[in-house]
Amino acid sequence: MTWRRAQMILLSALGMNVAKIAQVAFTSEDRVRDAIHNFNADGFDSLYPAGRA
Repeated sequence: MTWRRAQMILLSALGMNVAKIAQVAFTSEDRVRDAIHNFNADGFDSLYPAGRA
């Protein structure tokens, strides 16, 4: 999952729109928006699974 979230953030940073990112990452637009929102709020910590020490 870490790679998938990182991929979504990178594609967003490169200017790709949410719909296209969802298509490339084989996921929903809502999941892409959540990943971007979480990254904006928590930075790189958001890329790792919850509970990681």
